[in-house]
Amino acid sequence: MAHRVFHIAVITLAFAASSSAQDPKYLNPRAPIEDRVKDLVQRLTLEEKVDMLGGTGFDSKPNERLRIPQFKMTDGPVGVRTGKSTAFPSGIAMAATWDPALIHRIGKAIGEEVVGKGRNTLLGPCVNIQRVPHGGRNFESFGEDPFLAAQIATEYIKGVQSTGVIATVKHFAVNNQETDRDRINVKVSERALREIYLPAFEASVKEAGVWAVMDAYNKVNGWYCTANGHLNIGILKKEWGFKGVLMSDWGATHNALEALNGGLDIEMPTGKFLNRSVVDLVKEGKVAQATIDDKVSRLLYTMIATGLFDNRRSADPGLVDNPAHRRLNREASRAGIVLLKNEGGILPFDRQKVRSIAVIGPNAANARVGGGGSSKVDFTYAVSPLEGIRNAVGNHGVVNYAIGCQLEENIVPIDSTLLHPSADRLGEYGLTGEYFANLSLSGAPAVTRVDRKIYFDWEDGSPHPMIGIDSFSVRWTGVLIPHASGNYTFQVASDDGNRLYLDDQPLIDDWSDHGLLTSSATASLEKGRAYRIRLEYYEHLGAAVVQFGATLHGNEGYAEASTAAASSDIAVVCVGLSSNRESEGFDRKTLELPAEQVGLIDAVMRANPRTVVVLNSGAPILMSEWLSKVPVLLEEWYPGQEGGNALADILFGEANPSGKLSCTFPKRWEDCSAYGSFPGTAEETEYTDDILVGYRHFDARNIEPLFPFGFGLSYTKFVYGSPRVERGKNQLVKVFFTLRNAGSSEGAEVAQVYVAGPASGLLRPPKELKGFEKVLLKPGEEKIVTIELDRRSFALFDPVKKDWVIEPGEYQIQIGASSRDIRLTSSVSLP
Repeated sequence: MAHRVFHIAVITLAFAASSSAQDPKYLNPRAPIEDRVKDLVQRLTLEEKVDMLGGTGFDSKPNERLRIPQFKMTDGPVGVRTGKSTAFPSGIAMAATWDPALIHRIGKAIGEEVVGKGRNTLLGPCVNIQRVPHGGRNFESFGEDPFLAAQIATEYIKGVQSTGVIATVKHFAVNNQETDRDRINVKVSERALREIYLPAFEASVKEAGVWAVMDAYNKVNGWYCTANGHLNIGILKKEWGFKGVLMSDWGATHNALEALNGGLDIEMPTGKFLNRSVVDLVKEGKVAQATIDDKVSRLLYTMIATGLFDNRRSADPGLVDNPAHRRLNREASRAGIVLLKNEGGILPFDRQKVRSIAVIGPNAANARVGGGGSSKVDFTYAVSPLEGIRNAVGNHGVVNYAIGCQLEENIVPIDSTLLHPSADRLGEYGLTGEYFANLSLSGAPAVTRVDRKIYFDWEDGSPHPMIGIDSFSVRWTGVLIPHASGNYTFQVASDDGNRLYLDDQPLIDDWSDHGLLTSSATASLEKGRAYRIRLEYYEHLGAAVVQFGATLHGNEGYAEASTAAASSDIAVVCVGLSSNRESEGFDRKTLELPAEQVGLIDAVMRANPRTVVVLNSGAPILMSEWLSKVPVLLEEWYPGQEGGNALADILFGEANPSGKLSCTFPKRWEDCSAYGSFPGTAEETEYTDDILVGYRHFDARNIEPLFPFGFGLSYTKFVYGSPRVERGKNQLVKVFFTLRNAGSSEGAEVAQVYVAGPASGLLRPPKELKGFEKVLLKPGEEKIVTIELDRRSFALFDPVKKDWVIEPGEYQIQIGASSRDIRLTSSVSLP
């Protein structure tokens, strides 16, 4: 898509309310918005104004006296988190489409489902830059490049807000890790802020006209984001002219005075700090009345401008998970799949030659729809790769299935016949559970019972009426008697902390607050011997989950998978990660595939060299250990609920892969820009890579990636030619070139334009993405592609001048199929 300047357009909804001569001005839908806001603010008491600054869970507080409505919020970026809804592809998969027009349609569909649920505010999109490949929420965002993220975000927001729903761009700002996210102080230069971490937010405000921004948990240069006046007031509200609402992330506010004077407008989920005590701060002169009025004015302006005052809409179930949204889901999932390797012409499958397919792996029969945490959608159905391939094959072939191995984080509950409440109760099954109404397992338990298995997901509820929904702990004790000798892997998944002891020796110690996270440990056990088991768990806030399991190591799964592969024409191995491995609340501990999955790939390849590997992940996976053995590799990301059908479309050639990577895949973690500074100390992390993030770092350090930013193969071949550059008014530059489909199948190519600046006294990356266009071409068809580059395409942020500047000199224009596949070059001189 060309780099172009968008103009903010406030959508005026058809007002349902009528106004009589006796109604106050603020209820008149024909009056100017500013006049309505001013009239309403002066009618509110100070106490009523302050009441508006704290939420009530997922809503703001209404004012019945003056008929002020509520913001009715819902997560999340990839689908509505209120009841069952359509689960769209993850953010990283959206970015991999490199198709802003398609993402506009997704935003519109999600907005329609928000309306359908009777809500009016969507907590998305998430636009944090992927700096660290381990990042637990990388899958929610749009990759490593600020320009691509900005283009995807603006169209997503425009789509959402075209339905009258308020979009919320998050998390402002520099929220790039989950480790210590609620206290980490990110030390980052002003230039890196402006060039890397803020452009997607800036475009969301200036180009998309987003109505809400969410402050992040972390600190930036010493100040919590919810109290960071430089970000919230200096940049967001004054420099960018943001007119909407600035809310906190849930529980991200720490101090009333600092938050009020630091620019925060509303504290979520409740007014823990922004409550009636604020009245005293105003009366004492610590917070100006004008500051409160500005916050209330923003809330009211947003309500009126988006039609909440005048259009009280009812829920409409017909807008949710309808056939049109399901078709769009499949289309978007197809467009985001990236073909990384295709040797030997294995893909697409020839239906005349491929009569039997082995579908293998822990992600084959399970639809890995999305990552975990607040973006996880409760979908009505989901199509796994196995189902999608069976749908495509129908009665014209055979599909053989074998799981091969389990995902490490997928808990297999211990057979209850192996567990006993104590050594003197061997005739009973289960463990003795002592439930405490505190976090510390202290005092007398409120409840004691025998639980046959420890596999609980109480969500936001409680394990027992005598236990609260938060701040409780549990101790399970008893005896484990194995039925077979061998090496066992013990697994505990929990949200929040857990500790596991075997014969009073610690096996797992994960006693900390976090989202759903799986920990494991291995121990050698003897058949028939009694082992003392003690599992301790606490839940602080939010969801309550604890699951305990164990599996005996063995090669039975590999043997079954090898048999299926050997008896089939083609093998498809579905491996990767899941929502238990990539989630809000924690970062990945390793970038490698689990060893069991690497072993499975090796076993299947030995049985059938015509093997396709399909990855589910929300960020890079290291694969140097096994990639050379594999002829075909597809990155499916987390593709949404139609992922299995979309994958089958690609495998059988019903669609030509057109996805491109929105993040660099490294050969090793040590090659990444954040290596050595992530995760930092518990209190601080310094961004020593500054502006050299992602491909900028790999280019500047001359490091070869495994797969470069912007990379993706096709079933056809594209030829670039005839580059030409023209300068226009206001330093606008137009880039022209031809793109021809030289292959035998229709396909879409993402043509990318990078800019390399002249020698400078300031550090410059070797090149930066500044424009792209996704072009669909029939076989033999040729088009002239035109991409416009505006002033910002050539500018850098001068930290001394505190402004964007264009340095005079010759700028090289690089045109190609990826950041490392430059096909054409040209240049332009700027004064």
